[in-house]
Amino acid sequence: MAGWTALTVTSIAIDDVLWPAVMLWQGPIAGGITMSCVALLGNLILIWAYDKIKKDVLAFEALRELTEQEQTGFGKRLLVKFIKAGRVPAFISISFYDPFLSVIYMRKGVGKYTMESRDWGYFGLAMIIACVGWTFWWQIVITVGKAVWSIWA
Repeated sequence: MAGWTALTVTSIAIDDVLWPAVMLWQGPIAGGITMSCVALLGNLILIWAYDKIKKDVLAFEALRELTEQEQTGFGKRLLVKFIKAGRVPAFISISFYDPFLSVIYMRKGVGKYTMESRDWGYFGLAMIIACVGWTFWWQIVITVGKAVWSIWA
């Protein structure tokens, strides 16, 4: 619970408070670049802390253990098939929410609290998805907000 709480607070602070404020202040290009740098730093700190703690505070290790072991029951085998079939869509949607989570989700091996070259590739792709997505989203919200404001003002 503490892991998800810390992650949610960090995510709200960066994605929902700072991102639109900086884009309003600096504009979509400079604001998007600035916030991409902030997000990169924040996610690198989260990865470092997660790997340093070496505890499954997000339950992804338990999920990975379930998918990497041979399952005997029909229900567990079916669950593992659904999880494996949905890894790409899950990666994309989790990346938009938080690149840190998507990298932890995509890691291979149970209890491996280190970043491998494969993980860094996923991290880079997740950062692009998230930063372009958040910048695009907030630019739409800001543009619509300004249009509505000009009508009422």
